[in-house]
Amino acid sequence: MGPALKTPSSVVPWASGIGIALVALALSGCATTGFPTGSGTATITWHSVGGVSEANPTRPQPYSGTIAGVPLSGKSVTPVPHTTLNPGGGVSLPSRLTLARWTGTFEGKAFVLTASVSTSGLTHISSLTVDIDGTFGTAHVRGTASGSESQPNILHFKGEVGHHHVSGTVRPVQHGATNKATASFTVTG
Repeated sequence: MGPALKTPSSVVPWASGIGIALVALALSGCATTGFPTGSGTATITWHSVGGVSEANPTRPQPYSGTIAGVPLSGKSVTPVPHTTLNPGGGVSLPSRLTLARWTGTFEGKAFVLTASVSTSGLTHISSLTVDIDGTFGTAHVRGTASGSESQPNILHFKGEVGHHHVSGTVRPVQHGATNKATASFTVTG
């Protein structure tokens, strides 16, 4: 994961890839067509939204795609972290940073998913693990996503959606303003 996080422009597809991983994790585990168990793929595309400014730092990013051939759509928002100015100078971060919040619909059910990291993990960026939490319909979603030094362009994810276990990989790719992430996953339980 280290090489994938060296430049700000590489963080966008990596963080977006985490979003795709958690969306695939959450939704594939509970899809009614072709699941609840087995293997599948998810492909999600989006075009980078311009116009992010100090007045509008969290402009929604629409996305769309398919999970196991079933369409999904939604929006991603990256919240601005709340920081505290220290009396002696510098800024204190909260104990957790929210990287993004994804909302949308899949098979007529709403989902809300959040990716966050512990700020204590920022000192070891090469082993950073992103926590995934949220809901899909009435099912609770929990999981993790992380990269590795040996596969810097692939994210690994695992978690639970209700009683289903989901694991897999996602490859985010960015070409200018066009972004695409493809996930392969397995659902058990």
